[in-house]
Amino acid sequence: MLARNFYKKLSFLWKDAIAAGDAPSNAALGFLSALASGGCDEDLESPFRGASKRIYAEYDAAVKGGRLREFEKLERIAEEGGPKSALANAIWKVFFPEALYLDRDPHRQISLLRQKRGVRIEKLSENPIENPAKEIILTSNILLSPPERENDSVSEGIGEIIEGAREVANEPQLYWYDHPIPIGTSMASDEFIHGLCGLADALKYEKLKGNVSSDDRLTVLLSVSTTHQGLHAWAKRWLRARLAEPEPGKLDGLDVYAFTESDTREIIDILAPWLENADDRELLHECFGVDGEYGRHYSFLKAFPALWSILVDKNFKATFKLDLDQVAPQDELCAETGKSFLKHFCTQLWGALGVDSDGREVEFGLIAGALVNKKDIASGLFTPDIPWPDEVPSGEDLLFFKQRPMAVSTRAELMTRYGAPDAPDGIGEAIQRIHVTGGTVGIRFDALRRYRPFTPTFVGRAEDQAYILSTLNSDDGNRALRYAHASGLIMRHDKQEFAREAIEKGKIGSYVGDLLRIFVFSSYAAFLPGGQERVKSIVDPFTGCFITPMPTTLTLLKLALNLLTADGGNTEVRSKVLELAGRKLSGWVSNFEGETAKLERLWHRERQGWNKFYEVLNRIEGAESTNQIRFNRSKKAFKELCSNCKIST
Repeated sequence: MLARNFYKKLSFLWKDAIAAGDAPSNAALGFLSALASGGCDEDLESPFRGASKRIYAEYDAAVKGGRLREFEKLERIAEEGGPKSALANAIWKVFFPEALYLDRDPHRQISLLRQKRGVRIEKLSENPIENPAKEIILTSNILLSPPERENDSVSEGIGEIIEGAREVANEPQLYWYDHPIPIGTSMASDEFIHGLCGLADALKYEKLKGNVSSDDRLTVLLSVSTTHQGLHAWAKRWLRARLAEPEPGKLDGLDVYAFTESDTREIIDILAPWLENADDRELLHECFGVDGEYGRHYSFLKAFPALWSILVDKNFKATFKLDLDQVAPQDELCAETGKSFLKHFCTQLWGALGVDSDGREVEFGLIAGALVNKKDIASGLFTPDIPWPDEVPSGEDLLFFKQRPMAVSTRAELMTRYGAPDAPDGIGEAIQRIHVTGGTVGIRFDALRRYRPFTPTFVGRAEDQAYILSTLNSDDGNRALRYAHASGLIMRHDKQEFAREAIEKGKIGSYVGDLLRIFVFSSYAAFLPGGQERVKSIVDPFTGCFITPMPTTLTLLKLALNLLTADGGNTEVRSKVLELAGRKLSGWVSNFEGETAKLERLWHRERQGWNKFYEVLNRIEGAESTNQIRFNRSKKAFKELCSNCKIST
């Protein structure tokens, strides 16, 4: 009864909205009306069908947990009226406390969050990166789909590849990605070429500055995720043909390798003799690969380079992931930070030991940089890529105001300049990073092999944010693995400049992906060591804003407010959002506990799988001195496979 009365009074959020009057709007209105009246919701569209009971239960649990006053205050302010800011604060206190994290004043939040992220350095790294070209393996991911349109002026060889890939579109599609690159896309719209050319240019700059020797090369390992299984046969052929198109010398200095899901199967075959039994092999198959949800390739790109460092080149100490829609703005980096792209890795903070603001001992085995949008870089390298939300929002953004914690943590963490006022000096004091971007993060192999972090394969969005969660809390009291903030390691983000069409096409998937992320992250945090409350105490405000004790409530209210009015897009767009949300969210709405249990079982199985992988690495490495014949057999097979996966000349 309390819950129903609360949502009846909450109807001010939608009662004055100008409903679009179409099918998705009516579906949303039906849900909101049933929620406020307690009426039957069993005939509603998915994912709203039967949701009221779950939402009422989440309300009851919150009240039982001592939050009744927050709900009553919101009811009172809504009834009495008053300043919009007071109403917004009351709404956020109930549904989105991350908007008020540490302080109601968002500008003060920046300073307080930076203090909370502070780490007192006890010991700088004794084995820092000295020559990044020889000691860091660079990685990235490519998402490929079949061709979308006819291609005219292409060579006969490329035409054959495009037509072969086009036929694959007749197969069932297995995986959906936000904005994959269609095989046959124009050079101007291909981030694969854009990113590699930018990387080659960055290396040439380093050589001109004398930061690396003239014969140094960069090793680049790419995971190739495909929408259709049949594309495995065409992927590397297409990528090799594409790399042959730029003018001679454009890609000099890069050794580029590409690995499809089929290749990862062969890698497991090479590792199989080092496994204890067939069950271990199956465990590896489940977690070690590149197709599927984003978490799968993300973990592969961290773990696979460690194997490379054992069987190919022991000089490598770490790996760093780039996104191919990013380039290193070398002139701006040198002008504003005094360091080139590669020189930013030569910091003794990467690998340092310290104590965080909560008194916990931490190890900076990870490193994280930041981004600046191409359109903003003229204003300075340290221009945040997330705009500042000045106005109190309305509609779904009032309920789920992620723009504020994202803007706050971008400025408090990503834009911190060591030595500046209100910032650590970067020597005796530094900051740890929780908010990271997937294209500017790295990990040292010594830390990787000890802590064994991974992003579960059930994570389809924010795989970068999820990576550290697997080792965020430990039950053994040992040092915690954390990201060192690399002040000034800022990549220029060019996506909007050359792939607007792809971004536009991916908006529906991205939106529904964020809704699903609320369910997945909330569930995931609940069964991690320390539980949801402990996890949130570390990862709030931005990563933590997708972790909530009221996931069904927040997700479906947000969705309904989006579908209700034309502000959420035209009828076709909102209909597609409703259809996709129905497919992705209904299982969570109808059986949250069952879905959570499924994820927990999967997580423990993948934890076992990754433990097996790192145990194999230890066995292989140890065999170099104790069983050289066996070691060399695996080394030869691995090098042959990698040679077949090389796509650069």
